[in-house]
Amino acid sequence: MSEQSPVSPPDPTDRPRHPLVHAILATMRRHKLRTIVLTLLVAFLIPTTILGVSAWRIVEAIDRAQDQVVVDLPESTIETAGILTAGTATPVASPVSVATPASTPTTATDPSSLDIALGVIGTGSGVNAPDPATVWPGKTFLNILLLGVDTRTDGGDQNADVIIIARLNLATGTMSSVSLPRDLLVEIPGYGAGKINGAYNVGVTESQDDKAAGVAKVRDTIAYNFGIEIDEYVLIDFQGFEQVIDAVGGIDIDVPEAIHDEEYPTEDYGTEVLDIAAGYQHMDGELALKYARTRHGDSDDQRRERQQLVMYALFEKAKSIGSLTKAAQSIAALSGAVQTSLHFDEQLALARIALDTDRSQIAMASVVSPLVEGGTTADGLWVYQGDPAAIAAYIEDVLATAEP
Repeated sequence: MSEQSPVSPPDPTDRPRHPLVHAILATMRRHKLRTIVLTLLVAFLIPTTILGVSAWRIVEAIDRAQDQVVVDLPESTIETAGILTAGTATPVASPVSVATPASTPTTATDPSSLDIALGVIGTGSGVNAPDPATVWPGKTFLNILLLGVDTRTDGGDQNADVIIIARLNLATGTMSSVSLPRDLLVEIPGYGAGKINGAYNVGVTESQDDKAAGVAKVRDTIAYNFGIEIDEYVLIDFQGFEQVIDAVGGIDIDVPEAIHDEEYPTEDYGTEVLDIAAGYQHMDGELALKYARTRHGDSDDQRRERQQLVMYALFEKAKSIGSLTKAAQSIAALSGAVQTSLHFDEQLALARIALDTDRSQIAMASVVSPLVEGGTTADGLWVYQGDPAAIAAYIEDVLATAEP
């Protein structure tokens, strides 16, 4: 009897297939390469699509922000006569009535969404980024007025509690700035003597609630008293300022001294106790604003120093935003917190400068004693007073350090 080979168990894969299954498997084998290619495309397209959607959110945020944020200033009718003669108290120009027509958002450059997308990409990568020499032909530096205001929902006076004059070197990115005391007694053109922070409210009131007119009045007051001409402005609302800091994920500040304020003012015109420990602190928008604004327990000079620390910290954090979603949120927050005369191409040019600038290139100073001394006026108003000529000379000396 012949030997029989062992019988192997049946292979399940060799069982008869339904004709339709057989056809599908055969098609898959024939198109195996196509399947691999499609798989790779899907793997690539999914993250790319997400990136594109996030980037488009930035474009939309900027597009909306441009319509809300960019507002030109009314032309000034102040004729600056030059820096004062030291030791005099005569204004640099004769008082005149300043016209403050209602301002509307400007669309001078009217960028399209494609322009915005290309501009953002160019600024971030350095490729085809706007050249300051082209944006501001013939200019070596800009004088920028930075104002911080507190716009309460229930109305009332709107004073500029932060007043900073900054000079930016367009070639080197070097910037020097001077912070003015909010209680500095000055001559407000067309109005009379008053605190410099009240000039903003004068302009807003005269123009029936036009923010740009308020900025223009501060600009003209600075030119009138100190002979400094302003090229551009940035107006920041304190309430929106909280949202900006929260949008970037908060800021980190090395608090030099502990803060204890038993009467920090609240939105309902009451008070609360504010305590901030010394040392490194991570602050959200609410705490950063309180840190910058508290006035009890130390001097107004120290308050301005705290404001400078907050601005330094925000500058560093803004440069390191790595998330497109966070960037879109930041831009959206800015649209509700900032108003400026800088147009889209100018904003991109400044952003390009900022990305190449480090903190060592930024200098901040304040007008303090002995330039100004605190006291009360005849009607009991607390103010800082000083010689306008000496203050003007100091401001110009500080700002000049940013020039070539």
